[in-house]
Amino acid sequence: RTLASAILAWVLAVHMREVFVLRLPRPYAVQSPIAVSGASHVRRNFFGQSGPPDLAEVAYLAPQWDELRAQLETLQTPEEKAFRENLAAGRGPPNAMANLRVFQKDASAASTVTLYRDSASWCPYCHKVWLLLEEKQIPYTVKRVNMACYGEKPREFLDLQPNGQIPVAVIDKEVFRSSDAIIQNLLKRPGSSPSVDKAIDPFDHPQSVNLLRLERELFSQWLRWLCGGGGGRGSFEASLQKVEDALRREDGPYFLGERFSLVDIMYTPFLERAVASLAYFKGFNIRDRTKYPAINAWFDAMETRPSYQASKSDYYTHAHDLPPQLGGCNSERGGARAEAEVDGVAWNLPLRTDLIEPDWGWLSAAEARREAAERLLHDPQAVALFATRGASSPGFPPVWAELADPNAVPAKQWLPSVDVFLRHAAAMLLAGDAEAADAGDDTSPERAEAWAAVQQTVRSIPDGSREEIAKCVEYLQDRVGVPRDMSLPAARRLRAELGKLMDALRA
Repeated sequence: RTLASAILAWVLAVHMREVFVLRLPRPYAVQSPIAVSGASHVRRNFFGQSGPPDLAEVAYLAPQWDELRAQLETLQTPEEKAFRENLAAGRGPPNAMANLRVFQKDASAASTVTLYRDSASWCPYCHKVWLLLEEKQIPYTVKRVNMACYGEKPREFLDLQPNGQIPVAVIDKEVFRSSDAIIQNLLKRPGSSPSVDKAIDPFDHPQSVNLLRLERELFSQWLRWLCGGGGGRGSFEASLQKVEDALRREDGPYFLGERFSLVDIMYTPFLERAVASLAYFKGFNIRDRTKYPAINAWFDAMETRPSYQASKSDYYTHAHDLPPQLGGCNSERGGARAEAEVDGVAWNLPLRTDLIEPDWGWLSAAEARREAAERLLHDPQAVALFATRGASSPGFPPVWAELADPNAVPAKQWLPSVDVFLRHAAAMLLAGDAEAADAGDDTSPERAEAWAAVQQTVRSIPDGSREEIAKCVEYLQDRVGVPRDMSLPAARRLRAELGKLMDALRA
């Protein structure tokens, strides 16, 4: 009786939660479908579903994974081919998936600094430390820890940090339990060169302390408006104008002019999150170059830095990771257009260029499609298994991040069907001219052939089964994380091709 009561209470709680959060953002997976895991939204199929189709007769229409890998390899640059090897060795450009960074030193050098950071690349305080390590090129090791809103923390971490807060760093066997303490220590440590170390440490500049105080003021006013009502807008705009004025006073794009420093690092996580969240929830566009030219010039400069290119997130990720961290965000009517764009319009083919979120100009369409394909091809069986959660039921117990579900059980009976459609997705990413594909042009021989194969596969599937497969594809589409899984240009194109498959299944 006790178990039955608990199960009934859970089902009712899930139902009431669905009713309560109807206006809240779509859920976002906190663990990676690309790196294989995943807390995320689970479709509710309490009362059964149609069975999976037998696709044996048409499975050949989608290229095999080995064929797709060979096709990708013919398109990749030498640097792209070396990506996984460099990632494992801790070398090459920075990347959110890296657990080891040695730069120009040997692997043993990374043992002196261990950073405990969040698994999903959500935490702004971890973001600061990550940027500083990369800019100074201090070798380090990463250990990933769940945030409280989406999972349990391992005993190893709680022994170091009883209150569970992140980030934590162990530096030369000494434990530092806050981002400020970690940063203070790292500032004193030698990095790649004395000149870099000197430039990053800002405290020889007379305005550095005032600028850091202004960052805290902006942070406070942002949260007040984001989590409260419209009454906070005026105070936030006043603080933002102070930031704009401070940047305008300098000759260069950074807070200390031409000199990149810790001041820029401290502003980065929260300015990035303010830009995304206020566009989505309030319709307030900080990336308006006419109104805030200096702030936008600062973003332009930051986006030339490999450390920021690797750690920068997108509006979609922040729109869905901030509510569980902050206890909710207050939506206003002005955000409706941005919300629609961020939650899917931006993924529709043809890809638009007039969106509220600026495009990331450092990747071409072809590079972005190859990146997306590489992430999908690295461990496709695990990605497909993750996606089958879309045809499953909620795990138990639930966690705080809205509808996140680390305890979900994949619907393995759908795995062969989902595998076929993920092969189709990879084929579409690689087929034909990248810019033409972005424009929705399927007339090239390669893309026409790939799309015809999709349509023939869809025609072979009974109507009831099509919707279950579409749910699995959509489940994955909604849960591609930036920067955790890939860059925004890559994620946008993967989401777009998955959406094209969903439309075909639901036509």
